[in-house]
Amino acid sequence: MPDQQLLTVGLIGAGPMGRHLAQVTHKLPNCKVGFVCDPDQQHARETAQELDAEITASLEELLGHDGLDAVIIASPNYLHAQQTVAAAQAGKHIFCEKPMALNVADVRQMIEAASLNGVKLMIGQVLRYIVPFVWIIEFIAAGNLGKPFGMQVTRIGGPWGGSYGQSWRIRRNECGGPLLEIGAHEIDFIRCILGEATSVFARLEQFLPTDIDYEDFASVMISFQNGHVAQLLEGHSSYTGIYDGRIFCTEGTLMFDRSRGDLAYQRKGDDEPTIVAPADFEGKYENPQQRELREFFEAIRTDTDPTIPGIEGLRNVEIAEAARLSHERGEPVSLPL
Repeated sequence: MPDQQLLTVGLIGAGPMGRHLAQVTHKLPNCKVGFVCDPDQQHARETAQELDAEITASLEELLGHDGLDAVIIASPNYLHAQQTVAAAQAGKHIFCEKPMALNVADVRQMIEAASLNGVKLMIGQVLRYIVPFVWIIEFIAAGNLGKPFGMQVTRIGGPWGGSYGQSWRIRRNECGGPLLEIGAHEIDFIRCILGEATSVFARLEQFLPTDIDYEDFASVMISFQNGHVAQLLEGHSSYTGIYDGRIFCTEGTLMFDRSRGDLAYQRKGDDEPTIVAPADFEGKYENPQQRELREFFEAIRTDTDPTIPGIEGLRNVEIAEAARLSHERGEPVSLPL
């Protein structure tokens, strides 16, 4: 497909994230959002009007358009699998928001459908492109602190309830719980640093009385190849928001506090940490949503593998599912599942 050829995209799910991804797509060269599908007619109408797109009454109608090249799936998590499979069978390339799906079996069906039908499948694990995480990944990968061997990441906020605005996010069978709805980002980040996991041991508990029907406190230990290990704390049971972490390496340690905007590292032999200021990133990184979508469309045009293919989404969902199984069994769960 020539680089200058126009790509027509269909948006499936016109909520806040879907609408933002559609806006970004519309600004990319030779890309346009031609069709919008959402059961919420107000969301669909507002997004379609803004982008001069056509509203479709159903997923089947959207996928039936011959002029449609690709879809962006930004619907509630529990719909990702069936919509991805349908899009693949219709021969449309797919950008699917994280989490890829709610279980490993569904994820494998998505990957198989894309492969059998010869379409690209890219997963929106955008955290790896967001500052400061993109800088951290590059900094560690360059060997600036030696080799990483351990991590600790905490992302835990206050209780969620019906007032959150999207009721599907407070039900396990629709969002998957904190390790998928939110933690897919942190799991992916940890994997970018430490590689592939070999086992998971977890406790998943609910301590606060809220509207959610799943755990609000997830404590997860992930073992990796070469004996590396990570600890992840995720949930909705802290009345003070916490988002921080540490990466332990053979030649130094890196610390970040996303809540406060702090980032520093200290090498072996240094008397004090080196502070990395937000200004150090200005102008150095592409808008993260623009980058992931640009890379997706480039993969279509050049017939190359997406930069974040389905296997990446699979490994993240696999860790979350292994955590649930570990809690149920009271023992570590080996990977892959």
